Amino acid sequence: MDDNFLQSTLKSGLFDIGDSDDRLKWLQQSVTDLVKFLKKNYTVLPKYSLVALDSNISEKEPVLIEVEEIVTKYWKALRGKYPDMPRNIHRGVILNALMELGSEDPVAARIIYLTSTNFYPYAKLGKEKDIVNTLLTELGEIAETHAVEEWSLIEEEPKLKLGSLKINGLELGSIELDTETLKPKLLEAAKRDPQGHNPYQHPDQWGAHFASKATEGIANSFNHALKDFSKTLSPSSIEDPINKFFASFKKSLDDNLKASFASIVAVERRSKLLWWKETLYSPSLRKSYREVPQPILPIVMGSDLNEQVAEITPISVDYLLRDTLLILNEKKGEKIKFKDFFNSLTKSELTNLLPEINDSDGRISVTDFIILFLNEKAKLKDFTERTGIKQDDEVSSEDLSVTIFHDLLTKRLSSK
Repeated sequence: MDDNFLQSTLKSGLFDIGDSDDRLKWLQQSVTDLVKFLKKNYTVLPKYSLVALDSNISEKEPVLIEVEEIVTKYWKALRGKYPDMPRNIHRGVILNALMELGSEDPVAARIIYLTSTNFYPYAKLGKEKDIVNTLLTELGEIAETHAVEEWSLIEEEPKLKLGSLKINGLELGSIELDTETLKPKLLEAAKRDPQGHNPYQHPDQWGAHFASKATEGIANSFNHALKDFSKTLSPSSIEDPINKFFASFKKSLDDNLKASFASIVAVERRSKLLWWKETLYSPSLRKSYREVPQPILPIVMGSDLNEQVAEITPISVDYLLRDTLLILNEKKGEKIKFKDFFNSLTKSELTNLLPEINDSDGRISVTDFIILFLNEKAKLKDFTERTGIKQDDEVSSEDLSVTIFHDLLTKRLSSK
């Protein structure tokens, strides 16, 4: 784990463990255990990220209770020192676990970054502000680097890299005719009868006899020699170098095809987004965005964009969404209170647009609250308790649409 980040957490004054080396070790062990848990449960990463950034999180928050169970495995007298829920200790453990996991895996980094940046403008951060900024900066860089690689165009000309076909260690035996077999056969072919008379009175008869016997002898001698020669050849001495050569050829070809295909995909992604912005057409509602009521436009556009891109996207896509909204919004950059936004929502245009969710206790994202609100499973009075954002906090259409876009991307990322 990153001990430097943990030390920064302690120096920030977020919580105080004194000079106890044992307590420091217990917190390190707790962070390690929490990382192991989160690695197996990416679906809860957004919830843990939201809790880590909220200094006013409820003491009844299920995430805090789960983390306390981990911490008290090692720090058994925790509640003896802190009778009330030690929220900041648990938040510190979560922040360190998020940093460690995000540093190892760019997908985790992206989930944590997208979720946290959605809530960050409304977070009431105190002593922990610097370490939260460090977390978002470092994980944001990891996520962006990964996304740029996914969307990059290969400018270098593809080249097949092949080695030479070399057959080493191949030794051929010598060929020797078996004279012991050939000579008797040739004598038999040319022989006369015991009295020295030629048994074949006609030359053609003797020629046929000689050809038959001589051919038999020569053929047997050659077959015997070639049979011995073939024993000196090992199939693997030829097959192995050839197979190795073509395996190398296939790998080089696959790498070049993969790189070329990635470039084609990147071009297609960019073209689709430019066409979407140019046409201002909603594929989900099947009509122009100019015909969509302003209050729900951020939801529709954030959802539509999510459906058209890969879950790994560079931050430039956020700005494409913002710019497209600004084309349609006469009151550019104007902010609205969350309570006014919810009071202006109508369900008619949003039916089946956002994914269904199973409501669970504890902290949820703004998008999840919108879904629950539209399905009459949550009321406006629950907004602050569920999201940590005040009803009177303000948001622009562009920021809200990006928030919804981020939340939908994290759902896709965390479900894999």
